Amino acid sequence: MRRAFLIVLLAAVPLALAAGCGDDGADAPATGTSATGPSPDDALVRAAVAGYQEYVAEQTDQIVARTTVFTDAVRAGRLAAARAAYAPSREPWERIEPIAGLIEASDGAVDSRVDAFAGPDDPDFTGWHRLEYILWEQGTTAGAARFASRLDRDLAALRAGVSQLEIPPAAMALGASELIQEVSAGKITGEEDRYSKTDLWDFAANVEGAEKIIELLDPALQKADPELLARIESGFDDLDASLEALEEGDGYVLFCQENDEYPAPDLCPRTTVTQARIDTMKGQLAGLSEDLALVPGVLGLS
Repeated sequence: MRRAFLIVLLAAVPLALAAGCGDDGADAPATGTSATGPSPDDALVRAAVAGYQEYVAEQTDQIVARTTVFTDAVRAGRLAAARAAYAPSREPWERIEPIAGLIEASDGAVDSRVDAFAGPDDPDFTGWHRLEYILWEQGTTAGAARFASRLDRDLAALRAGVSQLEIPPAAMALGASELIQEVSAGKITGEEDRYSKTDLWDFAANVEGAEKIIELLDPALQKADPELLARIESGFDDLDASLEALEEGDGYVLFCQENDEYPAPDLCPRTTVTQARIDTMKGQLAGLSEDLALVPGVLGLS
């Protein structure tokens, strides 16, 4: 669970909501306005948020549908099928992680890593990564069925919670930057999917989610700061090119690094992602994250 990540996002909520407060609207600026910077039309921001609300709903439905394929395979004892369904089941979650993470109880239950617990056998260690540990580290589906069913229940609760959320404009705008920071702080290190080495699926999905936010905010950003928008789009192009070089089949190569902090000799008999490539992507992520962090302020949402 990314507590610092969630705190930042939750702090953005009152900022966004405050923009619309006031008995008759006269005491507060409209959403998307700023006393210090260019102000896109309120309608452009509202349209972007409405589009994102639809996108989040679609992705949440996909989380449940894809994860059911995964958990059904786990319950049926089909190890190969469960392993194959694991990374695809996580992609929709990673695309909307800033919003899904606002349902904090669900976030902790479905996406916590072992580091937050006493060890891999801690009964409170649940979710995708508990199942990942069983499937890859233990090499079995034995004992996994109850965690699969728990994941289904927790994701059903997540979908119910997300359906009730009214996404604040500030949380949406900040989300693009947070998604890229999530990659640079976690996925690029290999710590997230340390047992399965499927980090690049998560990495790419985080990037896709950030790109979707900017795509929806494009009209507002085009009006507010076209130069910033051009830099962001160029940054995404560079990062996408790096990811494309690591594609394999319908997914990506396993994240097998030099001097891997989480070695998995059976999965990683050779290096698939060199340190030079990782360093290149770290630089791309840093530049893109800096530009994305400017988006809320440019749109008058900070």
